[in-house]
Amino acid sequence: MSKKLALGIDLGGTGIKLGLVDVTGKLIRTFRFGTPSKKDPAEVVGLIVEQADALIHTVGKRAIIGIGIGAAGDVEPGTGIIRISPNLQWKDVPLKALLSRSLKYSIRVENDANVAAWAAYVVEAKKKVRNLLCVTLGTGVGGGIITDGRLYRGSSGSAGEIGHMTLYPEGIPCPCGNVGCLERYIGARAMSEEARRAIEAGETTLITRLVNNDLSKIEPLILQDAAQKGDRLALQLYEQAGERLGITMAGVVNFFNPEWIVLAGGLSRAGKLLLDPLSRTISKRSFSTAAKTARLVISKLNQDLGIVGAGLVAHEYDKNES
Repeated sequence: MSKKLALGIDLGGTGIKLGLVDVTGKLIRTFRFGTPSKKDPAEVVGLIVEQADALIHTVGKRAIIGIGIGAAGDVEPGTGIIRISPNLQWKDVPLKALLSRSLKYSIRVENDANVAAWAAYVVEAKKKVRNLLCVTLGTGVGGGIITDGRLYRGSSGSAGEIGHMTLYPEGIPCPCGNVGCLERYIGARAMSEEARRAIEAGETTLITRLVNNDLSKIEPLILQDAAQKGDRLALQLYEQAGERLGITMAGVVNFFNPEWIVLAGGLSRAGKLLLDPLSRTISKRSFSTAAKTARLVISKLNQDLGIVGAGLVAHEYDKNES
């Protein structure tokens, strides 16, 4: 294979995805596996190295120009240190240094929502918009910002942490150290926990039958299935999630005034179940001109957005270094 490829890695709290990505954002090959339950950095890195070597072997080492990693959490892009990751339960983990011991390529580590935003900008918006916000709705909630056609990281690399904006000042404690963070109320984990609590409190719902009374199996696809069949609890959960996300997004729309808001991740697959209450809430709570400017888009790359973005960041880094 003559074309130059980057290895993109999407490192999340529940799953890890690897893929070979060309300079246009085309995904050539992928591999996915679950994040180890203990989330021990050495174990996670060992598994990534093993699978990365296997994937690189399919095209040959000379085809690879570098590695890009999108990791859940607050990342220092220069050093590749994960300063804090609530979903991975990591603090001050030198991810780039650990991977560099075995993977002898240039390695770029970014926040996972940042690389997703870059993929949305390059592949989906075709660089035709200048200001874009990408919201990743997976285990938690992340945000990536493109402003004037550039990835915006902020002064310390911490920009875009939408999931850790306060929704309820006296709310549920978050592993990040704050209380009432948005991602404690929406996202795969939060919605599943809320459904379980409602059922344990006596709520009658189709969800119980869909999981054969095993509440540990509740996940967004189950909730989506129940909602599409008209289940009251599931519909209520999506309505609530859309409204909660909309409250936060309305403030972001007023502050940032994006042209596109791209939604990605498992929860975004619910489509109108989430999009309708989200859109209504943004329209209700933000300036009308800003709300009309902000186009809500569900990513077509969706689950692959992070891998593609990580690969594209590696290509961009290689281009700038050349």
